[in-house]
Amino acid sequence: MHHQYNSEFRYPFIKKASSFSSSLSSSGRGDHTYDYIVVGGGTAGCPLAATLSQKFNVLLLERGGMPFGNANISLLQNFHITLTDTSSTSASQYFISTDGVLNSRARVLGGGTCINAGFYTRASTRYGLELLACL
Repeated sequence: MHHQYNSEFRYPFIKKASSFSSSLSSSGRGDHTYDYIVVGGGTAGCPLAATLSQKFNVLLLERGGMPFGNANISLLQNFHITLTDTSSTSASQYFISTDGVLNSRARVLGGGTCINAGFYTRASTRYGLELLACL
């Protein structure tokens, strides 16, 4: 179940990329100028853009949608639905890595933290010892 959320009411600073004009003003410059453009609104891109925006004009680009109002993201019991959703509006994107591993990557403002339900893994200490033995 996917819900679109119109951010104009609560978050006026979030805009669709298609709303930006590429026309030139009378000064010969575009309508908007930015000191920095941050690509990717995940757990690194959002804080970086927020920090830079304290002193500079920053544009944050995210290819996905917004998590607000999406029950598959905001409700922990629904996170698996996002991982199996292969539609073009899904917050996750299915892919196969170059070594053949099936996986999902985020396609939503907030990045992987929106689709991983807080899970993370660490390599066992044996892995590190086996790696050192190979060297």
